[in-house]
Amino acid sequence: MTIGLMEVNLADAHGLSKYDFFHKIDPYVLIQYRDQEHKSSIAKGEGSNPKWNQKFTFRVEYPGADEQPKLVFKIMDHDTFSPDDYVGQTTMYLKEVLAVGVEKGKSELLLQKYRVVDKNQSYRGDIRVGLTFTPRKVMHKNLEDGKRANDKIDPYVLIQYKNQEHKSSIANGQGSNPKWNEKFTFRVEYPGADQQPKLLLTIMDQDTFSSDDYIGLTTIYLKELLEQGVENGIAELHPHKYNVVNSSQSYSGEIRVGLTFTPREETETYDEEVFGGWKESQW
Repeated sequence: MTIGLMEVNLADAHGLSKYDFFHKIDPYVLIQYRDQEHKSSIAKGEGSNPKWNQKFTFRVEYPGADEQPKLVFKIMDHDTFSPDDYVGQTTMYLKEVLAVGVEKGKSELLLQKYRVVDKNQSYRGDIRVGLTFTPRKVMHKNLEDGKRANDKIDPYVLIQYKNQEHKSSIANGQGSNPKWNEKFTFRVEYPGADQQPKLLLTIMDQDTFSSDDYIGLTTIYLKELLEQGVENGIAELHPHKYNVVNSSQSYSGEIRVGLTFTPREETETYDEEVFGGWKESQW
């Protein structure tokens, strides 16, 4: 398996339209790859021909669980006094560009137009997008062993909740038994779009003269914790061990994590939904 970075170049759009023809749109784009999401700036006052000229980075595994990996671009119209309106979307299928990148060390799709369609598959304009995929080979290490070819690991952790991500400090020289004792805060919506909200913890080994190596991953499912927090006003999982597994689902050690979720009511902006308080991960 290969992991890498996919840089998406969101350039502009042309001829965007929605059913309300008398209202000039202020478009923005939600860009989704699996459980990662980025949001573009709002092209205020630019109407049907907005320009963004922004770049967004996604972390990619290939080959991965998806047989047909894809990027989804949802074009929305920002409204100040009502919920934002859906304009349309387009989908980019990535299997070929990822395969070429793995084979050649890099792949690129130059800017080109993609049709935007609404839920009825009616044409709603074009969006211009390009991307670059830069892979790096995964060299598996074992957190439990702590060494490969007498190379002591320097672990750190990438912690991801939806489109939010934090990076821990690097446990230099601590090998197979690192200590971080750090806390990270995420903003959470519950209930939200995710039927199964989760926290992903990717353990990496920093290398000074080569690409950092992937050690493994653990997933913490949050639905029960969030439900308890909403019901009781707070919910807590005391630190306990979770298995770390590599891309072959082989055991690669353990990581100890605790969580606290504190909800708060947002009555004005979010129509009295529970808007996810703050969740801390403690190492």
